Amino acid sequence: MYFYMSCSICSCSEVEFFLKSDVYGFDVYRCKNCGVLFRYPLPSNEEVVSFYDEGYYLGSSKYSYIDERKVKGSELVWEMRIKKLIQIFEMENHRKPKNILDVGCSFGGLLEVARNKFGLIPVGVEVSEYSSSYAIERGIEVIKGSIESVEVGNDRFDIITMIEVIEHLKHPYEVLKKIFDANTKGGILLVQTANIDGIQSKFWGGKYHYYLPGHLHYFSNKTLRNLIFEAGYSKVYEFYPVEFGLLPKVVKVFLNNRGMSRMLKVLKTITYHLLGKVRIGDITLMSSMVMVGVKS
Repeated sequence: MYFYMSCSICSCSEVEFFLKSDVYGFDVYRCKNCGVLFRYPLPSNEEVVSFYDEGYYLGSSKYSYIDERKVKGSELVWEMRIKKLIQIFEMENHRKPKNILDVGCSFGGLLEVARNKFGLIPVGVEVSEYSSSYAIERGIEVIKGSIESVEVGNDRFDIITMIEVIEHLKHPYEVLKKIFDANTKGGILLVQTANIDGIQSKFWGGKYHYYLPGHLHYFSNKTLRNLIFEAGYSKVYEFYPVEFGLLPKVVKVFLNNRGMSRMLKVLKTITYHLLGKVRIGDITLMSSMVMVGVKS
């Protein structure tokens, strides 16, 4: 079925029905021009903000965020992630980064590690009043509001992270251009989201766990790569499934489970990670991906 509406990425009006979420019942369409998938109709700005109330963080909402404050081992994941980003930045610039902006910083855990372990000046953007207040208590500067509406400056940040954020945005391309402007020359941007073209997501179809009410856009590795380049970045590093390696994930699973459940989940994590590395061109077996753009 063909339908005519405006794609928020490229403004093309020709789109096609892609699937219906089996769990939440909303429709997903694909732009015939840029290939990005999007939920239609998009929720209002008020609805988007309401997704991230206190219940979202405490687990009482229909779909929820995993509270980082209650998950053991998160610090190791953040430490290895920042270490890798610093490595990329130093390789590209032959100097150390000075600061980091985390878009969607939640309770500020990653930024606290960036400051305490690596001496980076931390700044966050967070739409939730509930989680941002906790990050501020940690001594982190937080710009309150959606990245779509707040100002983050120009040529300001050496490292910027958007971890599981881009899929929540109504206008992701406009945000990427804003982030590009906020990066310093030689600065880097990390984007993590699901690869909707992965065999894993195709297998599950409308039952795939990433089709959530708060997820408004869905990207393949090809469409995300194209967007990062179009936003102005001159180089893109790609990592499947993630850039920080297997060990932090195994440690995290080990610390948060007991008995047989612990061993089964450790084996599942190892299997998923290894399968996530299977890639032929743009065809991936699993659907986790991370891309790091470099600003020349």
